Amino acid sequence: MPLPNGFTAIRDATTADQVVSIIGIIISFDEPKKSRGEHWVLSFTLQDDFTSGSVGDSSSITCRLFRHGPEHFPKITGAGDVAIIRRFKLSRWGYRMDCCGSKQSDMLVFPASTVPDPAFSQPYQTGGGQRLPCQVTKHAQKASITEQMAVIHLKHASSDSKQRVQQHATITAVKGTTSKKESLIKDLEINRFYSVHAQVVNVYYYPGGGKVDLKVTDYTENRDMFLYAEPEVDPYHMVAHKTWKGPFGYLVLNVTLFEENANWAQDHVSEGDYIYMRNMRVKMSQDNKLEGVLHQDKENPQQVDIRLLKNLADIEAINKRREAYEKGRGSKTAFDTMQNAPKKSSAKASRDKKQARKERKWAEKEAEQRQLEKKEREWEISRSGVNANIRAAFPEMKLSTISEIIYNPHREIRTPVKQNSYTLPFVNCRHRSRVRVVDVFPPELQLFAHSTRDPTWTPQQKQQDSTTTRTKERWEWGFVLLLEDAEIPRGTVSEKLRVVVNNDTAQYLLKMNAADLKAQPDILALLEQKLFILWGNLMELKTELTDRGSDLPLPPGDNRLQNKPFDACIEEYGCEVPITDQHPFGYQRMHLLAQTTIQYPAAL
Repeated sequence: MPLPNGFTAIRDATTADQVVSIIGIIISFDEPKKSRGEHWVLSFTLQDDFTSGSVGDSSSITCRLFRHGPEHFPKITGAGDVAIIRRFKLSRWGYRMDCCGSKQSDMLVFPASTVPDPAFSQPYQTGGGQRLPCQVTKHAQKASITEQMAVIHLKHASSDSKQRVQQHATITAVKGTTSKKESLIKDLEINRFYSVHAQVVNVYYYPGGGKVDLKVTDYTENRDMFLYAEPEVDPYHMVAHKTWKGPFGYLVLNVTLFEENANWAQDHVSEGDYIYMRNMRVKMSQDNKLEGVLHQDKENPQQVDIRLLKNLADIEAINKRREAYEKGRGSKTAFDTMQNAPKKSSAKASRDKKQARKERKWAEKEAEQRQLEKKEREWEISRSGVNANIRAAFPEMKLSTISEIIYNPHREIRTPVKQNSYTLPFVNCRHRSRVRVVDVFPPELQLFAHSTRDPTWTPQQKQQDSTTTRTKERWEWGFVLLLEDAEIPRGTVSEKLRVVVNNDTAQYLLKMNAADLKAQPDILALLEQKLFILWGNLMELKTELTDRGSDLPLPPGDNRLQNKPFDACIEEYGCEVPITDQHPFGYQRMHLLAQTTIQYPAAL
């Protein structure tokens, strides 16, 4: 059905500062919240085309409506309601358009349960007929007959995507519960999402694009970050090599950008720029330091979550903290100005030397403590019989059992408004576990690498093979490990977890690129040696059992499999599949081996 006069399709809403009116299905929303000023804001996302079968694609747009109080917003009963918005202004955010409503804007919300099927729309098509029940903003003009019919037909057109809409809204709501907005760097905590304002002090662009490292600061201190020591404390690295010109101390956060965020930063971000990053995840680096990451949004791959900061008040706040930092150091710049500064009085020089000695002793004590903690971890590993030749990231994380991973309580949630219970199909999260390998698939090492020309491995290759031009052949890793807990209580049956090892995680695990293993016996032999460190006599035993018509895993009490347990990082994620009774949300829960590597040659 064509749109009513004066309305714009979301795909056509591409011009910044354009004023538009839109009819769409609400696919996600937040409860009204206090904005940074005197207003309240209602955030929601509309979609007006569901022919692609996906939710949250280019036919969707994020909207914000501002009012003086929460009572001035129309009530949304849930995802799936239909909304009409009038006189909203388009605003560019990265590569995406947002839609902002002011006091001149109108919003009408039609509860999904009250919108009839088109077959029963006759009463709503006459001038004196029925009107669709709806919630409206104050002084909003009523929906015309044409607008009512557009609401009815859009609701019907989206009916096949009802489950996907509910899934999208639920996952978005869960993301919101783990997010903190507008945080200072000093308040960052691990495994949370934040939005921050900061100044860029260093940029590193990786060759080939797709990844950028930023070092940023808002001049607030977080002692979980890397320490850039004062030149007086660490003269070799900071002064002789001039590798760092400040700021010094625990003030700089390393942030890694991926995909579209990295591509945008490569074109727009330079040292000294002020930036705003939203939905930045905070994690621990391999050096056990706090750092940030901005990955691609899986639901909206074109979304960019970094932009240049233009709000003068936010920039001024950073500048004031920088001035206080520089005043505290007694210099206007970090290194060069310090070298050219006038000589200090003998009394002040003496105080500075004492302070430098104090800071140096503190740094030495901290390094000694880190060394003790490292030795303690190594001693604990050797005492417990854990394979020290397998290294996993995030040693500070508490170990999870296989049972805790399988029955993850965070999958059970309630919706923010009606408090309905949901079991999420998956939760994007990471675990660290002590496990051992009890089986593997495929059953032969030669099958661990796959050609990208193989249509059973790369489905799109079927279409490419029908053309005269074939793509260049590449090889990718792909295999599955069956894991169980390192320690199994007596009298119990062990839980087992299938863990995927894809091309990226296999390269990290093996420090090898995939190749044609059938044609390159030397690479196959090296692979066998490395995997022996991981799983001992597993492959030899599996071959022996297969020849006898049996297979792994072994039954309880059979101790023929000889391998050591090891620590591993396991990530949970969702793989999109057709909607069935088994997968009503259209996602299959999966687990991935991540950031785990084999030390080769093995240490004695």
